[in-house]
Amino acid sequence: MKFKYLTLNIRFIVILILITFKMSSQTKERPFILVTAEERNQVLEKIETQDWAKDIFKELKGKADVQVKSFIKNPKTYLEKLPFNWSEGQKNSFPPFYKTYHVENGVQKNLDNATDAEKKNMELLIKYLQVALDCGMMYYLTQDEKYAYVASSILYAFAKSVQKSQLSDWHGRGGWLFPYDGFREVRVLGYKVPLIYDFTASYLKNGGQAFDIIKNKKVDFPVDELQDVCRTYADITINYGQTGSNHSVLESPSLVYNALAMDDEKERETLLSYFLTENTDNQDGLNVMYKKYKNKGDIWPETSQYLNHSTAILAKLLLVVNKYNPSLELGKKYQNILFALPRLDYFVFPNNEIVRWGDGHRKAHAPYEAYENAFVLAQMDSLPELEDKFAPLIKRAMTKGKYHRKNLEALFWYNNDMSEEVAKIDLPRTDRVYHAGIVLQRNFSSTNDPKDGLMGFVGGAHMVHGHAEGMNIELYGEGQVLGVDHGRNRYGKDLHENYSRLFAAHNTVIVNGSSQGEGGWVNLGINTVQLISMEPKVGEEAVSPFHSFSQTSFEDNKGDKAEAVQERTLALIRTSPTTGYYVDVFRSKSKLPDEYHDYLYHNIGDKLVFETKDLNFKKTPKRYMANANGKWRHNKVYRNPGWHFFKNVKSSQAYDKDVKATFTTKKLSTGSVFMQLHIPGFENREYTKVKAPTTFESPKPYDDLPTPTLVIRNKGEAWKNPFVVVFEPFNENEKATIQSVEKLEENGLYKGLKIISNTPTEKLIQYVITQSKNDIFQDEALGIYFQGTFAVISLNENKSLHSIYIGEGDKLIYKNEIIQTDASKTYYKAY
Repeated sequence: MKFKYLTLNIRFIVILILITFKMSSQTKERPFILVTAEERNQVLEKIETQDWAKDIFKELKGKADVQVKSFIKNPKTYLEKLPFNWSEGQKNSFPPFYKTYHVENGVQKNLDNATDAEKKNMELLIKYLQVALDCGMMYYLTQDEKYAYVASSILYAFAKSVQKSQLSDWHGRGGWLFPYDGFREVRVLGYKVPLIYDFTASYLKNGGQAFDIIKNKKVDFPVDELQDVCRTYADITINYGQTGSNHSVLESPSLVYNALAMDDEKERETLLSYFLTENTDNQDGLNVMYKKYKNKGDIWPETSQYLNHSTAILAKLLLVVNKYNPSLELGKKYQNILFALPRLDYFVFPNNEIVRWGDGHRKAHAPYEAYENAFVLAQMDSLPELEDKFAPLIKRAMTKGKYHRKNLEALFWYNNDMSEEVAKIDLPRTDRVYHAGIVLQRNFSSTNDPKDGLMGFVGGAHMVHGHAEGMNIELYGEGQVLGVDHGRNRYGKDLHENYSRLFAAHNTVIVNGSSQGEGGWVNLGINTVQLISMEPKVGEEAVSPFHSFSQTSFEDNKGDKAEAVQERTLALIRTSPTTGYYVDVFRSKSKLPDEYHDYLYHNIGDKLVFETKDLNFKKTPKRYMANANGKWRHNKVYRNPGWHFFKNVKSSQAYDKDVKATFTTKKLSTGSVFMQLHIPGFENREYTKVKAPTTFESPKPYDDLPTPTLVIRNKGEAWKNPFVVVFEPFNENEKATIQSVEKLEENGLYKGLKIISNTPTEKLIQYVITQSKNDIFQDEALGIYFQGTFAVISLNENKSLHSIYIGEGDKLIYKNEIIQTDASKTYYKAY
């Protein structure tokens, strides 16, 4: 009896083991990369019941049906339009595709600057693969095999021909079709191939065929060959490119999708590990990329378009892989990536244009699809803080008409299951972009009109896609970014490499005509601007509604001919709801003999007009041409500092008196605006006005006109008596409010300014004290004593106290008023 039960138990265990083995070894049914077969009914219900989903489906169907109709009419003719290189093909065999590569002066380069002819083949391949992907999605949605037939036929032709090319070994492992730009190949071609296969795999598994243009008939699809193609694209990603930059992020979709295209589960997991945990000399894994997001709110440390794009890609891939294997809980493990997504919305001027640094663009929009991906991922991994963060942001974007669900993933991933709360984005008075060295200040007007807002920033640092810009500023006024950074256009060109990236394209100081970048990414390394003081500090309440300031430092020591230390104080002072001004104090000194320093300021506009009548200008065309024909090697050696691009160069004699000048900008569609400059006089100063290259992404028509630019040269050190400029923006319907600017000195050294303004509401007399940290200014005649960095004493027209502001300081005395600050070292009082 016992033996009988033992036999039955053994038999049961064996059966259980066999069942368990069978279940564990079952392959996942495709599709499963973006969406699963089990989710199809839910997707169809969305199309049936939700207008946004219906619109996405309708647009997809319309595009796909046009292609299907053309294909069915004559499959051979349709497919033969692919860029086949018939001259290199063998009889009765698929020919290779034309390769797309760009060569200049015998040097292989990437495709950023390819000619139209060079781009044609690339665009054709992208178009055909997108048609196949559209048709693959339509097959998933409709189960109509005509779509799968078109998709698989294009995929078949691609797989056959791409393998006819020799895989490039440029930089370790280049592309198949873009021999010198494998990075681009996996980004624009490689990621589409596995998705097409994933959507058509069930058709192929059930005996579906593809059209063969060589045999001129339907044939079975060689899945094994397609697996080789996907395997190779994954391998290109793993073994080509660079680490420590956004390259690893941009190549990751190809890696993930091609890994998931592997039918062998073990191989799939092995390749996927190169996204999750494994690192190579050419590809960072997610565990390494995540180090960029050490703290909640940290952002990808590059320029604006790259930081948001990179983070959005990672958020999407987290969702894709999490859907494939929910037990990974990637949203929970890597949630700081998701918290980074909204940060770019906070680095904007009052007109919503982006603060610009490095190769960053002026205009962009938040990655709202990424917000939705983050929301879905937060739901999956039970992260209520992230759900509560993104749902109101998504609703806000929809309510304002900034976001409409249009991408195809929306059909698969998004639902109408979030709260109706609409987020309000309150931009802080100050903020920082830490990796870019940026310290920004803003002051919105009580009028709530963007043209009345004020904002400026100081910044500069080295990063991938960064510029050798020194300690740079941008200034805003009258609804426009007026004091501008040049920006960038096409990579690799003379203008980009020898101007846009260099000191001369920025509002900075060039030392000894030799400031430059050195080392680091493409030899553009500079030091990071360091914060000395600011008020208000980031995240803290401002002590004054009208004042703020920052003081920063920079070491200009790349190369061996500048060797300078610098300090910059930028203050923002509002004088009424519609008026205000900026004070810029830039100190610079070199340890080298015969030093000289040039202060640069670029302002969009028609011209720069000097109102100082005895300041005479003569043409000086050779002034900035010393390095015009210097060595230039792409991404290695530059014609620093880049000011040989200045045109119409006119310079003054040595001039030590005060100077007043105005940038006029009269061609804007919104009306004329002006930026007036008050420049206190010092010895050993020369003034130059030039036409700098066009500032990219300026408002029309200034996006196609030269940029008026001021250069002030100081012979000798510029520390004890620094560059000092007061900037006031105003428009055609207003007058400039500043009546006079007079420097404050002690023992012949600059200490601050006396500024008199006639505002729309009152007359103000303001003593603006701008010193290095912990310095002391004492003027018995004025009755002023101040120990500290920055302070503003404002008087009414009758010279009674209006207000006192201390941005940072220990003690201030004004006549009978004695102020000793507390531990915050800040103070404000209105009288």
